[in-house]
Amino acid sequence: MIKRVVMVAAIAAGSIGIVTAAGQAPAKTTNDGVYTAAQAARGKTAFEAKCTGCHEPSRFTGEAFFESWNGKPMKDLWDVASGTMPEDNPGSLKQPEYADIIAYFLSLNEFPAGDAELQGNAAAMAAIKVEKKK
Repeated sequence: MIKRVVMVAAIAAGSIGIVTAAGQAPAKTTNDGVYTAAQAARGKTAFEAKCTGCHEPSRFTGEAFFESWNGKPMKDLWDVASGTMPEDNPGSLKQPEYADIIAYFLSLNEFPAGDAELQGNAAAMAAIKVEKKK
């Protein structure tokens, strides 16, 4: 009985921590060097190989990009990319490939590159806010 109460309490505490972490505002913005130049180069290669059959890079730059994503957590972009693309086989790329392609989008918009790669997971993307270049 005591083990069950302790287990339920531990699960509840963990759930509260997850909800709190998910509800927090992003700690970084796209102006903080959240990807590397090498990662963006890989993303360009992946985009050209797997995305250009349906998409032009211009669709992910300038006002077209910012109308959709400015002020939002990068997780929103991640969810669309990793959940619905490629259109003929959604979710078929590896998570690092999706992160590389998003890094390519950031480079297209002239956001600064940094020293650490953009991590290919929802939690990492939720910690970054898309913000027009300063």
